[in-house]
Amino acid sequence: MLKEVGASGQISLGKRYAGQLFEVQTAPDGTITLMPVKVVPAPLTAQQEPARYAAAAGTADGGLTPERLARRAAAAARSPAAVEAAREKWESENKEAIEAFNARMAKIGSMGRRIHEWRKAKKQVGQNGEAAQATLDSGR
Repeated sequence: MLKEVGASGQISLGKRYAGQLFEVQTAPDGTITLMPVKVVPAPLTAQQEPARYAAAAGTADGGLTPERLARRAAAAARSPAAVEAAREKWESENKEAIEAFNARMAKIGSMGRRIHEWRKAKKQVGQNGEAAQATLDSGR
């Protein structure tokens, strides 16, 4: 069978070979051989080992780095007065953003509230549609 390579560098083998995989072997003299192949997935042991994260600071959780453990220890050591002072400082630094957020929630509501209202409206439309269909069916 004689085949011509198109302008895009492709050849068509026909529908008989559609979707089949071929290994392309090129010889030094320019001969190209297409060998049909079937791909069999390798078992997990033969593939790359799954990621294993080393535990930090002797803990079972690799996410607890020494820096995180130090920050947690420092936070736990703070007095209630220091915690309250930090909260008040954060609140004063973010006062404008908090007020803007509260105004937005008062205007449009939270996403949870909006989803609840949407579902309720959708259910009512569905029930109204069923009632209308029942009315149509009873008129037949």
